[in-house]
Amino acid sequence: MGRVPCACRNGPWQYDLLTGSIAANPYMRARVARHMPLALDSAETIYLVADTDSHGHALRCERTYRLEAWDIDARWWSVTCYDADEFLVQNDRQRYSYNMTNIQRNPDGSATIRLSRTARPGNWLPTGDGKTFVVVLRLYLPSQQVRDNLRTMELPRIVEEDGSDE
Repeated sequence: MGRVPCACRNGPWQYDLLTGSIAANPYMRARVARHMPLALDSAETIYLVADTDSHGHALRCERTYRLEAWDIDARWWSVTCYDADEFLVQNDRQRYSYNMTNIQRNPDGSATIRLSRTARPGNWLPTGDGKTFVVVLRLYLPSQQVRDNLRTMELPRIVEEDGSDE
């Protein structure tokens, strides 16, 4: 999933609104067929992929990150980690993603997801035993305002936990 070249970027998040669209050129369609075979049109789902933290450093499995999330104006959203081979990160707890209905929220309504090789309390997604990983944020039935402002709107931050990215 992290290998699909994206036309736009907002912080660590890369995306292309032509993903899954009949308007995509043959090269884009081939990339989507290989990396995202069931991709929907952006009117139905926007796929945002992060392979770096909010400061542009590669997401490394041996490090711990904090993904700071809040609800985005979409019918439903989810966050999932994939290993460098583009598979779900295998783990004993069978924890593969969080979404707007199963995430534990902070008192202000936001949510924090820890991305780490080892289990963490609260919302935790494993990053695996490899070198790098990617995070995919899916926005299902995003509002027109989200589609119109995706390049500039505030999206979840991914911050290294040791404090160096503060």
